[in-house]
Amino acid sequence: MGRASFEYDEVGNTFYYVLVAFYAIILFPATYLCLPGGTKPEAVHVINEHECQCDGCDRKRRLKAANKPWRRTKKIITIVVLVVAWAIFAFIVKKTTEIEQTHKDYDPYQILGLDQGADEKAIKKAWRDLSKIHHPDRGGDAQFFDKIAKAHQALTDKEARENWEKYGNPDGPTATTFGIALPKWLVSKEYGLWVLAFYGLIFMVIMPVAVGMWWYSSIKYSADKVLLDTTRMFYYFINRTPRMEIGRMIAVLSGSFEFSKQYNKEIIERESDDVEVPRLMRSLTGVTDKGKEQPLSQPYALKARVLLHAYLSRLPLESAGDALDQDQDYIITRILRFVEEMVNCSQNLMSYSQHTKISIETFDNLLRLQPMFVQALWQKNSPLLQLPHLTDYNLQHLRKKRIFSCHDLAIMASENRRAVLRSLTDEEYRDVMVVLSLMPRLHIETKTVVEGEDDKHELTAGCVVTLKVTMKRSSLIDPQDAELADQYKAYSGENEDDDNNEGENGENQGEDNQEDDAKKGTKKLWTKNKQNKKKKKPQAGKGQNKFQKKATPGSPTSSAAAVSETQALVKAEDEEEDEEKNSEASDVGSDDEDASGNSESEKEQAGKGGADTDSEWEDDVENNKKSIFETKNTQTHTVHAPFYPVEKFEWWWITVAYVDKKEKTRQLLTFPQLVKTLVDEQTIDIRFAAPPHKGIYTYNLSVKSDSYMDAEYSVDFKIDVKEAKFVEIKHDDYVDEDDDEAVVSSEDDYTEDDDSDEE
Repeated sequence: MGRASFEYDEVGNTFYYVLVAFYAIILFPATYLCLPGGTKPEAVHVINEHECQCDGCDRKRRLKAANKPWRRTKKIITIVVLVVAWAIFAFIVKKTTEIEQTHKDYDPYQILGLDQGADEKAIKKAWRDLSKIHHPDRGGDAQFFDKIAKAHQALTDKEARENWEKYGNPDGPTATTFGIALPKWLVSKEYGLWVLAFYGLIFMVIMPVAVGMWWYSSIKYSADKVLLDTTRMFYYFINRTPRMEIGRMIAVLSGSFEFSKQYNKEIIERESDDVEVPRLMRSLTGVTDKGKEQPLSQPYALKARVLLHAYLSRLPLESAGDALDQDQDYIITRILRFVEEMVNCSQNLMSYSQHTKISIETFDNLLRLQPMFVQALWQKNSPLLQLPHLTDYNLQHLRKKRIFSCHDLAIMASENRRAVLRSLTDEEYRDVMVVLSLMPRLHIETKTVVEGEDDKHELTAGCVVTLKVTMKRSSLIDPQDAELADQYKAYSGENEDDDNNEGENGENQGEDNQEDDAKKGTKKLWTKNKQNKKKKKPQAGKGQNKFQKKATPGSPTSSAAAVSETQALVKAEDEEEDEEKNSEASDVGSDDEDASGNSESEKEQAGKGGADTDSEWEDDVENNKKSIFETKNTQTHTVHAPFYPVEKFEWWWITVAYVDKKEKTRQLLTFPQLVKTLVDEQTIDIRFAAPPHKGIYTYNLSVKSDSYMDAEYSVDFKIDVKEAKFVEIKHDDYVDEDDDEAVVSSEDDYTEDDDSDEE
């Protein structure tokens, strides 16, 4: 077999084949991704009566509309580039199709000037005639004479003819030739030094420099795109002040190195800051330049702290060319990320440091910071200021009516609500209703299970408890009740059938919510969540304690309980008997069931066997797989935040704390978990270890919005921890055969000796 030989493409034919292949690999995916026709047309944001018309929302809409011309220009440029790229591709394909085939098959008949299949006599005659003409001794061409001789041999010699018919060459198999899509001059001695220098420049200079620049810039940041120096500073101050107040947190946040020109080249230092920042600082309370802590006393940190205080106080900024406004927007758009980093630092310190104990109040203050920055309000301000067009004058009238939160305003009758806001025009009042319809209302349900166990609803000491928190989101006020039917359709993502169903049930939604709250408030402490089994009716005197939402000042639950507590409890008492008869939850706290252990639910469960348990376990595994591989969109519901520079979406913080009623303290049980994908309904699994001793323990589930100040929900739940079951391991009696034989032989010997003695 001939060896392979390589030839450089001096003509350039092979180069076009390689070029068209690699060009197509890049062009086809780029066309699919960049073609404007492949994406949905963007919704045109038209200013109408169904959107909030406050100054902040109008400014954000104008800024968003100002970017549209650039988007259209970008689309035009993309189309032009794609057209040019496809034109180049067509040219390359055309050149490839025009390449001439230089390879020809060896044909001895053609060389001798004969037709295919000529006989041996004609072959010899043609050979003699051509030899006389082209013989070198007679002035002929030696190379052509060799071709004639080789063609004659291929047709007359038996072995040569067999090689020609089999391999296409009378000499037998030849070397395989491969064309390399590189010109020959590329490896020639004349240009070899330049080519080597080019490769050295790319692989030894450009690539190492590019990788080094990327590496040195990336190692400065954490996974959350926060400077590591900023993270170290957070660790230092949190460790130094485990119980940190909100004012101290704002000071620490202002010292983030992202606001320093030394660490961030985007920061602009102006000479006017020496005049404008001190002037603004004099109009604020609680901000001074007398601190000596580093880096909190640096000029950049002082400027950031002043701008943060001015933002929370909603003070207008006076500067040349709106320079301070631009700096304030830059800081505010990044401050939420730094708050999350402080939460992570606090969690890590509690997990890995034995000497630092972060108080639960510190976590509460951290979680309150985000809605403060989103709504541009201090914690002491009324949450009603989140609504547009409301002033201190309106707040005075609202306080007289005992309206302290947005939830209180939403549950009022429409006539009373319009009367208390009579100072607002119809357009302004409609803006208030639009914002209330955008704000969230949560219905929270909890269920505790032990995954992987046969009886997953029985909690034992030291087991891993899985708390399943189901959150159902709805609007704070029904848009149809607020006469915003068109606005409801504009903001809802449901289809027309769902809209019609909501329209039919819209009048009773407020009563249904109150009934749900009442049912939730009358849930028994010892009952499990709903299972597919019947419940034994409890004895008299049982079930008097109820689940209740913990009412906190400023939260939606506090005002709702004050208004509808009596009505809800009356309805709950009327429905209590039916609820006990029809409830599907098992009574795990009943004394009779604890003593006998043979309640109807347990008998029914025992009768079913392990089939249901296996099916439930498979369903849980399947759901876990779906949750792992499913990617959800974090763009949930748009937040009404007229002072926040960019668009914000609703996210929620969830924490679980242990409540010690004797000492009246709370102990953080699980770290804050951020839920970014709640749209309508979502179930979150929170795992924690059960107490090591049996008893009934009280826990508190806290759900806080990162966008609205008064959207805080607190739910108390109890778990009944049993003694850990002792599993007795039974071993089968095992006796070695050799031991049996030894015992038998010993008994036989003893018998023989005994018989001999008797004789």
